[in-house]
Amino acid sequence: MDPEKFREGLGLIHSRVKKVLSRIDEKETAEFIHSISSSRRIFLSGQGRSGFIARCFAMRLVHLGFSSYVVGETITPRIGEKDLLIICSCSGRKHVTLELARQARQSKAGVFALTASRESPLARLAHHLIFFSLVSEKGASEELLGSLFEWSLFLYLEGVVLFLMRKMEISEEDMLRRHTNLE
Repeated sequence: MDPEKFREGLGLIHSRVKKVLSRIDEKETAEFIHSISSSRRIFLSGQGRSGFIARCFAMRLVHLGFSSYVVGETITPRIGEKDLLIICSCSGRKHVTLELARQARQSKAGVFALTASRESPLARLAHHLIFFSLVSEKGASEELLGSLFEWSLFLYLEGVVLFLMRKMEISEEDMLRRHTNLE
């Protein structure tokens, strides 16, 4: 193994993710945090790797004391008014994702999309969105190994968790008390 090449690869990932995260609109983030804080229950969805990250965020929301559910699990209740559906989707075009957004809207729930496509069908269905710009200033895609969205999504949502911890004055010990002990 060439440690220098490995560190170079990590540096490339870090610089690309940092660039994506620096472009996220602060007003969109403020609206996202407000939506989470003011919702009765929070539902998370995503397909593929975005779905795994959505599950991670759902777990952290539970640790923070929110009522959070992953769409598709057998214990997920019916969504309704005062609830929030957060959909993580790079393309914003998958049929399943769009159908979930439609169902949530019909049930009078809020829909928040986290996507890399501002012009996607999902972006048009959502009440609000967090836009992850994967395009450089020169107009070229900066997607690296097809993973830049997922890397950025994970770190962004972890940043939201840290912000909520501070805002709600929740310590890591408080979160650990809500962490599962069945492992």
